[in-house]
Amino acid sequence: MARSYCSTEDVKQYLPPNVVTEGDNPTPNFRNPAPETASNVDLGFFIQQASADIDANLAVIYDVPLKQVNLGGDVAYPHPIPVICAILAAQMFYAQALQGADRQSSEAQKDRFEYAMNELVRIQNGEIRLFGQRNTRGDRFVRATLRGIPNNPR
Repeated sequence: MARSYCSTEDVKQYLPPNVVTEGDNPTPNFRNPAPETASNVDLGFFIQQASADIDANLAVIYDVPLKQVNLGGDVAYPHPIPVICAILAAQMFYAQALQGADRQSSEAQKDRFEYAMNELVRIQNGEIRLFGQRNTRGDRFVRATLRGIPNNPR
């Protein structure tokens, strides 16, 4: 099972302002002009989906699920993984919310989604290294025989 690489609070930062999330509207009722349109359960589902997508993209390079590392006193996933996860989850939520409607995305949404996908490609290409993660791909500067290789099961 994939880990959650971001929280619902991270995803809320990338949702459009017209989406009112659970907890942001203290007194929801049918007369309220700003009803809650996103529950934390829904956002959690999309976070799991985005985390699984990240794992699927990075499985050829790193051991997945990724592990949290100590980053200057904060234990977290290495950058840019939480940002990518939050952007992908927000995009998935918004696409599902507009399902059946005129499927338009703002330029900012398109730019954020393109940024997240480009960051994944840059990680896959080796342009960005994830701090503290075990690389499963060979190193171009060191022969594989110099590294410890697990024995084949007999």
